[in-house]
Amino acid sequence: MLDGAASAGVAAGADDHCAKSRLKTDVLVVGGGPAGICAAIAAARNGANVTLAESFGFPGGMATAGLVGPISKFNFGGRRVVGGIAWEFVERLAAQGGAITDLPKGNVPFEAEVYRRVAREMLEEAGVRCLWQTQVCGAPELAADGSIRAVTLSTAGFLTRLEANRFIDCTASGAIVGHHNFGGFRSEKGKAQPLSLCFLLGGVDTEKAHVLVRNDNERSANPVLRAALNEAVAAGRLQSFGGPWMVWGSTFRSGFVSVNATRAEAADVTDPLQIAEATERMRRDIPVIVDVVRKADPAFRNAWLAQTAATSGFRECRELTALHRVTAAEFASGEDVPDAIALAAHPMDRHIAGSTGQSLTFLQHPGVIPLSSLISAKCPNLLAAGGLVAAEPAAFASMRVQAQCMAMGQAVGTSATFSLGGDVRRIDFAAVRRLCENQGAITKWKG
Repeated sequence: MLDGAASAGVAAGADDHCAKSRLKTDVLVVGGGPAGICAAIAAARNGANVTLAESFGFPGGMATAGLVGPISKFNFGGRRVVGGIAWEFVERLAAQGGAITDLPKGNVPFEAEVYRRVAREMLEEAGVRCLWQTQVCGAPELAADGSIRAVTLSTAGFLTRLEANRFIDCTASGAIVGHHNFGGFRSEKGKAQPLSLCFLLGGVDTEKAHVLVRNDNERSANPVLRAALNEAVAAGRLQSFGGPWMVWGSTFRSGFVSVNATRAEAADVTDPLQIAEATERMRRDIPVIVDVVRKADPAFRNAWLAQTAATSGFRECRELTALHRVTAAEFASGEDVPDAIALAAHPMDRHIAGSTGQSLTFLQHPGVIPLSSLISAKCPNLLAAGGLVAAEPAAFASMRVQAQCMAMGQAVGTSATFSLGGDVRRIDFAAVRRLCENQGAITKWKG
């Protein structure tokens, strides 16, 4: 609640952007994408007072603002690898006509508008207080013991000081993790995976186009369209592209496909000038890509640009400096660990900087995501999930997709509530794992 003095101060200085209102909460989740949604719901269902701050005016992050789909990956070898809040979410999507949930591969095409609605409903039912169009502004305020005391949030240029007991960073860029040496960049400069800007095409003959990726080890990039786009690059019409992936992902309406094909480099995705230039170049590339695919494949002959994502997306940025960083060898082994809280079954899918290429390694068994990779080694009340998981780039290339981010979110939300009042680094990891399992999470493949 807004306290009286702060309310009066804001009213008296309405034109002073430095005037701060004040809020308090048990758990603050920053970032309302797949990981943040599940983190907030899990923390609230386990008894905490939870506030979620999201920079867009709706939940979903890259799924809804970025039109990234499908939700990958729930199955491996015909067995479910992600359950809990994530699977509850997609079942509710399907019940409202917004998802396809029966594909053997376990990827879930969805309708972005239904995704937003169901996420809002579940957050409201859990009692989460949502602050839309709100983001962290500047470095967190620290207490003497190195814990975070408060963060400053910005909404339309006006500031709010929010105090919390636990802070969970589920942003793509590390809005909290990026300060006080809490984290660093995952890849060396110039080696991070490139950016993309997704869009929707209408007028597609979806009876002829390959729009459903049903099975494990099945590639989804369209080879005919890839050849045509390579010719456009060689002719100088297009600087770069990826895929192209033209499937039922963030839509499954007849005649429509979601497209992931643009590609741009950014040496530092936290640099506003570099992000602006990369995004604008991809927006300029979209009409060229549409023209190429219309001429290359009869199924796309009448295609038209229906919608462009509100934001570009980056596959790599910062990562948390955590109690443990998952190595590629550990991940590939698939061996269980005592603090396992999620399984990853998506291929190790790394888009190669400076090219149109992709390194894609199909897994022989799911990899394991440990809770220790989501808990700060440097701050007693900071956790992170999703794109900030501590993992080497090759391991992260499998972990970074939506279903796995949702599973990580449930784990850190549960951990935050489990550890209120103490050092999150010292909680009983095995007890958190059991609690997550009791609430539907799947943490073990073997045995």
